[in-house]
Amino acid sequence: MARTPDLRRKQELLDSVVVYLADQGLADTTLRPMAAALGVSINRLMHHFGSKDELITAALARAIDQQIEVQRKWLQRSPKLTQVELYRRWWKWLSSSKRNLALVRLNYEAATLEPAVTGLAGDVRADQIGVWRHDVEHRLVSEGIKPEHAALEASLIKATFTGLVMDLFATGDTRRLTQALEEWLDRLDHDLQGRTTRVVPARRGLEIPPCANPV
Repeated sequence: MARTPDLRRKQELLDSVVVYLADQGLADTTLRPMAAALGVSINRLMHHFGSKDELITAALARAIDQQIEVQRKWLQRSPKLTQVELYRRWWKWLSSSKRNLALVRLNYEAATLEPAVTGLAGDVRADQIGVWRHDVEHRLVSEGIKPEHAALEASLIKATFTGLVMDLFATGDTRRLTQALEEWLDRLDHDLQGRTTRVVPARRGLEIPPCANPV
């Protein structure tokens, strides 16, 4: 069934909000300058999203959806990509484009800023990291890591990648951090191969866990 014009407009508007927030950041975000930048009224934003908090929550979920779609396409073309290979692709993707980097930074900002600054609920903040950590966990199991070890391993892996990305945000030192990434991924690949118990085809897509807030 085709979307109604109002639903299409809402999706287009949400995508514009994502771009705006990625460029401007979440701190001190107010509706008046956002509406002016997007060429709409505050009433139009409220008509579609209800409140500022609901709008930002929807935009953050949409930003994650956009990144999920990137990974889905990679896996559709190359279903046997390992977690290590996916991280290499992610690093190349986010470090090759200012817009991509800004999109990722938006979700990291939502996770790290105090609720008093963003107004975001705790589960929304946790989803910014948790969606990806859960995906890593599921992929590790599919690659042969024992389920009882996968959650801890996924936490360590996700935290390491997050630290490299945060360093990139702060310093922009792509050369140093790419070398660090490659060193870490080589070690990780060796470690995971040594701990693999079975071979299972990798999943084709990323599942959003129940705690996430899809648009």
